[in-house]
Amino acid sequence: MNNRGTEVIVDENEIDKISDLPRDILDEIFKDMSFQELVKTCVLSKKWVHFWTMHPILILDWEFFEEKSGTIGLIENGFSNMIDNILLQHVGSLVKFFLDLSTIDCNDRDLDHWLLCVTSKRVKELTLKNHKRKRYTLRFCVFDCPTLTYLDVTNFIVKPPSPKALVPNLLELTLKFIKFYPDKANYVLNTPLLYSLTFIACNGVHFLTIFAPRIQFLTVHDSHDIHASFFDNLSNARELFMVLDVCEESKSYEQERFITWSRLLYLCSNLTRLVLSNSCIQVVNTLSEGNIDEVTHYLEDPNCVDKQFEKLEFVELREFEGTQFELLFLKLILAYSPSLSRMIVEPSDELDVAEVLNLYEELSMSLKASPRAKVIVAPHGQDV
Repeated sequence: MNNRGTEVIVDENEIDKISDLPRDILDEIFKDMSFQELVKTCVLSKKWVHFWTMHPILILDWEFFEEKSGTIGLIENGFSNMIDNILLQHVGSLVKFFLDLSTIDCNDRDLDHWLLCVTSKRVKELTLKNHKRKRYTLRFCVFDCPTLTYLDVTNFIVKPPSPKALVPNLLELTLKFIKFYPDKANYVLNTPLLYSLTFIACNGVHFLTIFAPRIQFLTVHDSHDIHASFFDNLSNARELFMVLDVCEESKSYEQERFITWSRLLYLCSNLTRLVLSNSCIQVVNTLSEGNIDEVTHYLEDPNCVDKQFEKLEFVELREFEGTQFELLFLKLILAYSPSLSRMIVEPSDELDVAEVLNLYEELSMSLKASPRAKVIVAPHGQDV
């Protein structure tokens, strides 16, 4: 019956408009569907029997493996054979490949084979998750994939067969719990189009040199071995988020940390937004007064800042502990940032109300390069 209540005779040979939709439209319709649901589409139409094998998105996530864990035969043969079969049957290119290894057993050889297959399919977006204690080795050759635009890797060991790699189309790179091992030479990663770079709890980052002339967003979280020289090739970063937990460092690093992270502002002269934890600039309190005098003298030297931080608009310092080094650092920013509109200082819970008020008063009375600069002292997360 049609919408007017009239009986309509349908020809069996009438064209199936849905099944005959263009391939790119079908791919767009099914792009958010889970792999299990995608495979089930084979029963909807004879033309879709092998649809999943040509779909450019493969999502093998935790839910997929959890659902498959009770399948007969997987205990004997393991998930490795299943992943092999999926990749073997897939034809054409891959736009997106997501693999979560957290609940399955495999080895480095399996992973190498899968990545070789995936990169040969000209994958654009690659995500590898691993939330178990065992770390797999990720061959550095994955960074050589010329079609990659997005790479997100969690909990792997990276050992390069070659010290240099060019990823011409990479736009976003996220590395979490990655351990870089030293080789005969440092790692060199050339990413001419990269605009977003994130390191979370990574070790051995000082072995890595990244060339990213178009970098916009840079995040460093709990990665303690990043030296100031790391930023030499990231000078175009516009937003920097750097939060480090206080941990034991070498004495020389503690003594030089203030000047090292002050240099960061000169290296990244295009910053518009800066978020730091106090441990990025903090110096241990056991240092002698002579060290404090040296830093003060450094800041008062006319050659300390050879140019103003012209574009810096927003600054946030978390867990302010009241050290002279933190205060000097904030005064330095206020004095040389003509575009600054807001500075937020999050005081440590160890500071009492009187100390917080004194901090606010001292910063408010400090020399400011920007007449619009507003100083706010408030706990982290408070609406300001």
